[in-house]
Amino acid sequence: MGLGLTPNQAKVYQTLLKIGSTTVIQIAKSSSVRREDVYKVLPALEKMGLAEKLLGKPALIRATPVAGALASLILDEKVKSDERIATMKKKFQLLSKAKWAQPLVVGEEESLYALIPEGKAVIAKLSNLISGLKSDVFWIGTLKEISHVTAVLSTEISGSVHRGVEFREIIEDFRPDEAQIKQIQHTLNAKSVDIRFNRQPLNRFAVFDGKEAMISTTRKSTSEDTSALWTTDTNLIGVLSAYFDMGWRESEELNDQQSTK
Repeated sequence: MGLGLTPNQAKVYQTLLKIGSTTVIQIAKSSSVRREDVYKVLPALEKMGLAEKLLGKPALIRATPVAGALASLILDEKVKSDERIATMKKKFQLLSKAKWAQPLVVGEEESLYALIPEGKAVIAKLSNLISGLKSDVFWIGTLKEISHVTAVLSTEISGSVHRGVEFREIIEDFRPDEAQIKQIQHTLNAKSVDIRFNRQPLNRFAVFDGKEAMISTTRKSTSEDTSALWTTDTNLIGVLSAYFDMGWRESEELNDQQSTK
């Protein structure tokens, strides 16, 4: 059922896997599914690529190999997922054109604050901020957090880099060896961003174009696990900028560390 089958489909398929080629009568007896329901289930299993009917008298039914069945189910789910995503994109395009969906212009109001709850909301907020970048972003986070966001929002980050946005990142509370340094440079595409690491725990936040900030509210490992405070408070952003500059000066460059080793 975890693979997307109904209870009766799961029972019939498991029965076929256990007893091999067999008749509808035997399937009904072994699976405790009524014969008339087995007749309803089999066409669906055949369509999903999970079972096949052998021609002859009596007609025998057998399960397809598990590996092939899994590939079939994955393909089916991918098609459904692609269709749902395409539909969602169309709906969001329509929503974005609605008169009431006016974008927020930072600076129209002073000192805006919002608590972004943990989960998808944090990633969605980061996606919007990175997609709208014009000049630079500086960010302090854990290796796991930075790697996670970089992987999930790779398209948005690549687009910003292509526009000439400058990325500066500090990996906090980190003591890398040479293998880890190479992994970081590969995973985070160090050619596109300027990365340093600090051996001490630091406050975790990101500032976008010097106008908006996202501040982690807990010490959990990834962005999706922690809530965040979003703000346009210029005084607070000024304090964060000074804190980052101090941390940047005290942090070590990955390339320097690798050459030292």
